[in-house]
Amino acid sequence: MSDITIKATKRTPGKAEAKSLRRNGTIPGVYYAKGQDPIHFSIPALDLRDVVYTAEAKVINLQVDGAGAKTAILKDVTFDPISDSILHIDLLGITAGQSLQMEIPLHLVGNSAGVRGGGVLEHVMHKAHVKVDPTKMPEHIDVDISHLDIGGSIHVSELTFAGVEFLDRPEAVVVACHAPKVKSGESAS
Repeated sequence: MSDITIKATKRTPGKAEAKSLRRNGTIPGVYYAKGQDPIHFSIPALDLRDVVYTAEAKVINLQVDGAGAKTAILKDVTFDPISDSILHIDLLGITAGQSLQMEIPLHLVGNSAGVRGGGVLEHVMHKAHVKVDPTKMPEHIDVDISHLDIGGSIHVSELTFAGVEFLDRPEAVVVACHAPKVKSGESAS
């Protein structure tokens, strides 16, 4: 699990304030944690690249002026539907030993025996819903597909990772290898 440190500035909540921040290249956000008052902050848009535009799960060390350092995870991002720019972020405060439900990316590793034999790989599930202590959370979970042959599949029930409880249906397919499709008029050899 990798950590990333972000420096933020306290802000006053409100639509007018948020619009003004966005015009100046700064994104409004809220940090919230159980039993604590929410902290409204702003972050330069460029500082969010490594948090928002990644396929990895990250723990964020948020340093807010006057509020001290907070440990959090990215809970939600609101994007503009037209420009796809970030409008707002929500960070959820975490505590060691407290399990949270979250999504962890699934990365396929290895060369499938079925693909080497002419099969087609279908990556069905790209993220797994899990329950995990965020301080021990992996950036991603590797799924070894080297033994996957044509007609085979890997299900959630076959995934294991220390300290991670998988919440998706055990029979849900993560990845499958299919026989290649044959065009009409051609015969499979």
